[in-house]
Amino acid sequence: MRWECLTAQQLAKARARSGGVCLIVTGSLEKHSEHLPLGNDTLMGYAECLEAARREPAVVLPPLYYTQVHQAQGRLGAIAMKTPLLMKWLENICDEVARNGFRKIIIFNMHGGNRYWLPAAITEMGGKRKRYAVMLHNAPWDAGLDELRKSKVVENHAGELETSIALALYPELVDRKAIPKRPGLAQKVPDLMAYTSVSWSRSYPEQYSGDARPATAEKGQKVFDAVVNNLVKTIRAVKRDKTLLAAVARFNRDSRQPPVRAAKKN
Repeated sequence: MRWECLTAQQLAKARARSGGVCLIVTGSLEKHSEHLPLGNDTLMGYAECLEAARREPAVVLPPLYYTQVHQAQGRLGAIAMKTPLLMKWLENICDEVARNGFRKIIIFNMHGGNRYWLPAAITEMGGKRKRYAVMLHNAPWDAGLDELRKSKVVENHAGELETSIALALYPELVDRKAIPKRPGLAQKVPDLMAYTSVSWSRSYPEQYSGDARPATAEKGQKVFDAVVNNLVKTIRAVKRDKTLLAAVARFNRDSRQPPVRAAKKN
């Protein structure tokens, strides 16, 4: 189900098996404290998509490493793309995916910084009369498994559960000796009662939020399975749905010439 590994004929068969559903991972390249790889979000999301596609057929495109990580630019390793470029790039990719016969595209997002521009990009695509549907699935990487967490500090980046998943998937990329001796706690900064471009980076200057010391591969495998199961449910729901593409077509028609009468209530 990996797009880049298929021949043209194999892709045609995979498209039929998947019901025209494909997955695109949006991750990041940025510092994850001292112990996790720069591409952690993307590596994790790609592994989860491949496993979900094994359980419920869906074609998986090569993941997008280059995304929005502007708040991480103050630390070595970040590749931060300009948001307007990202939006055009994603639209171009989706157009090409649809040209190859896939009508339902699921964006599987693994990076917090992408949660802001992705909805805007998808909404704008909806106003351009596309003949396909794009859906955003923000991965709940903790998957409601907070009971597994031994540490009690707030975990947003490179903490116990995220490090556990990395230990389960690619332990050779985790530098356990480099795990900080103290938890990554929010720094005290002035409360401006407003969001700024440096809000997160001021609170967590070393890109570390949580406590990775109790992380284990066994714990990570449980979280990984929960995230994959959640994604499998989404894929199945998208496949079963018979109304979305019709709704897209209706919106395209109405946006060209809005109807005089109000839409009927469902």
